[in-house]
Amino acid sequence: MNILDITLFVIKYIPFWSVPMILISLHFAYLYWLKDFREMAYAWGLISLFCLTFLVAYFFIGGPDQIIQTITHTFK
Repeated sequence: MNILDITLFVIKYIPFWSVPMILISLHFAYLYWLKDFREMAYAWGLISLFCLTFLVAYFFIGGPDQIIQTITHTFK
């Protein structure tokens, strides 16, 4: 298994890692916001925004099969 296979696997299953990461990072952002650690809250918010961007792109492109085809056509 090479790095391309691992990358394509991670991209194909974006909802399975992105949705939990969004929920976890928003929870930590809220906790740090309440404790008045604004920089950490912003960092966790950026992580959740990053994951949300991947999730929206995943559904906008067309799901698991279409995103793999798009990625392979882009890099070949």
